[in-house]
Amino acid sequence: MKKLLVLFTAVLLTVSAFAQKTTVRGVVLDSLTRVGEPAAILQFYRLPDTEKAVAFTTTDEQGRFSHSFTLAGEYVMLFDNMGRKVQRRTFIVPAATPEVDLGEILAQDSAEMLKAGSVTAMRPLVKMEVDKMTYNVEDDVDSKTSTVLDMLRKVPMVSVDGQDNITVNGSSSFQVYVDGKPNQMMSQNASTIFKMMPASAIKNIEVVTNPGVRYDAEGVGGVLNITTNRQATGGASVADGVYGTVRGMASTRGGGGGLYGGLQKGKFSMNLNVNAMYGANNKTQMDMERIQDSGFSTSAHTESTLKTPMVMGNLSASYEIDSLNLISATAGIMHFGMKNDGTTGTTIRFPGLDAFRYDGTTVTTNDRNNISAGADYQHLWADAPGRSFTLSYQFNATPSVNNSQNTFGDAVVPGFDLTDRKSDGRTNSMDHTVQADFTTPLGSLHSLSTGIKYIGRHNSSHQLDYLREGDRYVENPATSLDYNFYNRIAAAYAELSGTYGAFGVKAGVRYEHTWQSYSSTIQDPFKVNYGSVVPTASFQWSPSMSQNIGLSYNMRISRPGISYLNPYVNTSDPTALSYGNTDLEVERGHNLSLVYNYYSPLVMVNATLRHNYTGNGISQFSFYDSDNLLNTTYGNIVKSNNTGLNAYVMINPGSKTRIMFNGGVSYVDLRSEQLGQKNGGWQFNVMAGVQQTLPWDLRLSANVIAMGGSVSLQGSSTGMSMAMLGLTKTFLNDRLSVGINGVAPLSKDFKMHMGSTTRGSGFTTTMNTAINMAQVAIQVSWTFGKQGNQGTKRVRHTIENDTQLNSTTTAESMNSVMQMQ
Repeated sequence: MKKLLVLFTAVLLTVSAFAQKTTVRGVVLDSLTRVGEPAAILQFYRLPDTEKAVAFTTTDEQGRFSHSFTLAGEYVMLFDNMGRKVQRRTFIVPAATPEVDLGEILAQDSAEMLKAGSVTAMRPLVKMEVDKMTYNVEDDVDSKTSTVLDMLRKVPMVSVDGQDNITVNGSSSFQVYVDGKPNQMMSQNASTIFKMMPASAIKNIEVVTNPGVRYDAEGVGGVLNITTNRQATGGASVADGVYGTVRGMASTRGGGGGLYGGLQKGKFSMNLNVNAMYGANNKTQMDMERIQDSGFSTSAHTESTLKTPMVMGNLSASYEIDSLNLISATAGIMHFGMKNDGTTGTTIRFPGLDAFRYDGTTVTTNDRNNISAGADYQHLWADAPGRSFTLSYQFNATPSVNNSQNTFGDAVVPGFDLTDRKSDGRTNSMDHTVQADFTTPLGSLHSLSTGIKYIGRHNSSHQLDYLREGDRYVENPATSLDYNFYNRIAAAYAELSGTYGAFGVKAGVRYEHTWQSYSSTIQDPFKVNYGSVVPTASFQWSPSMSQNIGLSYNMRISRPGISYLNPYVNTSDPTALSYGNTDLEVERGHNLSLVYNYYSPLVMVNATLRHNYTGNGISQFSFYDSDNLLNTTYGNIVKSNNTGLNAYVMINPGSKTRIMFNGGVSYVDLRSEQLGQKNGGWQFNVMAGVQQTLPWDLRLSANVIAMGGSVSLQGSSTGMSMAMLGLTKTFLNDRLSVGINGVAPLSKDFKMHMGSTTRGSGFTTTMNTAINMAQVAIQVSWTFGKQGNQGTKRVRHTIENDTQLNSTTTAESMNSVMQMQ
């Protein structure tokens, strides 16, 4: 009996020893800014087994983590997140020890894999968070030979239709940032520029769907942040030197090249990113027929060619005064040109009369430019990790030249003016922005962010119209225009966040006050000012280390830009007029979303259920005037409800294979009391792709993309489908890269065929377009200097006009299948 008691006591002591919990703590910091790395995945292995992880955990918004272990022994912690250099930390969990502190783990940018004898994985392409997603473009094999627009077709929460119209989070109202800085030119011409911009010039694409109050209230759908510069690994770990990549591309529809270079010298670093592209679309055909209820009809057949040169450059530099103070500066310039040559044959039929026909030519040239410059100062506190103050200034200007010339021969059509005409236009949008941000932790569970901002913006337009008289063109003062519009915006915000175990909460409010004034040569001047209170709130629950759920609400606004406001009347079409509306009001949208993320070594899943309501949406609409001319303009005329479900799935069946699915379905309901019209319907988009590493390290990528029809207030358009196939090979220790890819619509003639129908008051318009989209492209790139992802150091926060967010409230997806090398 005594022996049994002794044995029983020994067993109890042994179980008690094993049941003793030891909490392992630490913090993951960005090696450059010393900012906490939020939503990072940490994997733990109990030696000697380095193939099967025994535990996972994620960091909070300050980069802190903790996990309890019941088994004593030697462990390895693995940090291997998207776009980051792998970090390993070996530690011992002693018996009967309540806590082990791993200290700081410094996160550095790197695309390298672990060396032999360590745990490795194929890096995930998507980082999933409750309020944003990041698509890792540089790790996608298609980036070597594709454009940014091609890559956007694969990005979660983004859709691109057959006419290259982009929607973000179900809305066409969004803002574009480049390296965290707002870019007005890209925001206003996103589709056209992304179609020319090489994907190899960028690092990743951030889709921010739930902006917090620290960022401007502008942009109903959210933000696209295009990251081109590569951040430094920071501190003494970066050796001095020069490094970079030279690339060139040629395709059946154009070509170009670029240079990315960097310099590191002690505490000073500098980056240069330059790209030049030329594109051509040799033949686009469009057939239009417009029938009025009265029996009057107009039909036209147009054939056009398009040429698009583009040059863009960005220079950034930083100097680390000491470990707590950093200054940085950026400057960028972009030129985008477009020349469209077209011929149109038009037939007009009057009820009871013979048809009249005339032929015309159109030559349109647009030269658009963007100039930007900015500077930032950041101060950190040594005795308060996570506390920072940032002061920023930014300048932006987008001067543009728009010229057109239309000729119509000697034809005569009763009731229509077929005089040859031309127009010369100059527009510009210029703004100055000053911003200050302060963030501080409040204890170990909370964080407070506050800030103020001022934007001074001036939009101007100078348009001259001319009519032919004999052998010369004479100005037509009746339609020429000078126009000035001033926007001054002052804002202040406060945001509080907290983490309570598996739960996270964030809430904030932003107030923006706007002063506007307007003057033109055709209307009386006016002034107006108004305020906007913008609330936001989000809640996150992580029921396990492999999944999280987030619920968020935000209100967003969309101020009409110069193209919507400009009252200049475009008379290039003798049968139609188009112009802006200076009476437009700010559009206000309410967004509610429920996000679910699941991640494992084999599968990662994101599902987002969203709803948007806008009570005074801006929409384009058309109507006939008393002169039987079709007028097209804009108005706050739409009440819209958009409910959708988006899903992204990536499966990693092996270390050399990725299978991806990205799609969404939504129902749109549009109503206008002013026009007495309503419309609604289902919309969908889907992308399915596979990436496979073949023998000889050949990387194959194949994708199929399809999109259903879309609806607007006055009509609908047809869907489209296309396929993409690419093959890439690297040589000389990955310094030389050669790739080839092809893109083709899934049609018999390999053209993109699009149709649309518009039903207005008393008329119906149908339009069919055929676009040459098929192309084959070859790209070659060479990396020189030292390897790695070094670059200009950046402050924690900087100016982000009209959108961009960084709030991270959910974990990054786990890496794919792990194995020993």
